[in-house]
Amino acid sequence: MKSRLRPQRTMLRFLAILAMSLSACAVGQAQSANDEIRLRATVQAVVPLTNFSGGITLVGVDPRFALTVRIESTVPAVADFTEGAVVTFAIHSPSLLFAGEPTKGKTYDFSLRRKIENGRARFFGLRVRKNTQEGGVGTN
Repeated sequence: MKSRLRPQRTMLRFLAILAMSLSACAVGQAQSANDEIRLRATVQAVVPLTNFSGGITLVGVDPRFALTVRIESTVPAVADFTEGAVVTFAIHSPSLLFAGEPTKGKTYDFSLRRKIENGRARFFGLRVRKNTQEGGVGTN
């Protein structure tokens, strides 16, 4: 009788260890993720960061300007960037981002990178997508 139970216990132990290992891998993947967000947004204002007061979303290094936009759409959906939301990004240079001066009231297609680590999101790499900006594509 003992010899018949031993293989079953061994198999149960193996399956339990396998299940715990797989769940640990899934948790590790959920803690760190990278993705691209596509935004369609209308430029409201661009001002030096020193002249801006309010909440900002940092999207690059050495921010010097506040770019305020009204979100028209976001893919995939992001809680802070819902349709109609007014969002201000801290960017380095509007002329680099837009390959010239942005037009207030014009709607642009943007691409933004998001990294999620331990449940916290960090945004970076804001750029204007080619289909709305002739010439080059800037990055911030």
